[in-house]
Amino acid sequence: MSLSVTSLASGSSGNALLVRCGDAALLVDCGIPLRTLESLLRYQAAEPCQIKALVLTHEHGDHAFSAAALARRHKVPVLLNAATRAAMGAELDGLPVELLPVGELAAVGPFELRSFRVSHDAADPVGLRVCAAGATVAVAVDLGSWSDETVENLCGADLIVVEANHDRELLRGSPYPWPIQQRIFGPRGHLDNVQCGELIARACGVAACDVWLAHLSQQTNSPKVAAAGVRRVLSLAGVTGVRLGVLPRRSAKGPTGAPTWRSEDRMLVQQSLF
Repeated sequence: MSLSVTSLASGSSGNALLVRCGDAALLVDCGIPLRTLESLLRYQAAEPCQIKALVLTHEHGDHAFSAAALARRHKVPVLLNAATRAAMGAELDGLPVELLPVGELAAVGPFELRSFRVSHDAADPVGLRVCAAGATVAVAVDLGSWSDETVENLCGADLIVVEANHDRELLRGSPYPWPIQQRIFGPRGHLDNVQCGELIARACGVAACDVWLAHLSQQTNSPKVAAAGVRRVLSLAGVTGVRLGVLPRRSAKGPTGAPTWRSEDRMLVQQSLF
């Protein structure tokens, strides 16, 4: 038995990660329409009944859009912290909801979960560390800055999924109004490629690890720009053991159409992500 991670969607138009171990699955975020999610799950030979829990990192629509619909139709428990639950209001009333306090260890089927705080303009946004079958994946998307706590929670993970939202110069030259640019640039906004590279360099150091760059902006970044920017920082830091992939905004349909990482391979098994 091994741990696998499949990206179904990544970006401001929706985020969803499918984590599997044996016949059990977790869904990390659910920011796409339910019909789209169900279709993508079918292409991955995954049934909603296999999902032991939907874990929400925060309440923003690109992460929680169909959380209530999934819980209602398929009786999937929603795991989230108290502030995020309150921010979602009546949307989750009467549905299977379980509170996951930040920093506490929880067991869900074969998975061990622990959340950690990140800096973003939501009620109480978190990253997530998931362990199963002797492997660990750490997820930190939607964060405007990082701290020693962020580094600590990414360190030692076999796969790191981390935000590389924008290129700073492309954002400055974008048609976004200045208040929106300030929000994105701010410490509770989104990481740029350089900040992402610095975080990866600290978290990985001399250890070999796989890294997925996630939540790329369609307007102010691209897979090529993000990868080049992060690699430049890693090179300057002397970090050579990082195997880098860039997640598409939406996985393609078909059994091999979604980026997938498997712990027994310790490598990306999907076609090139660039």
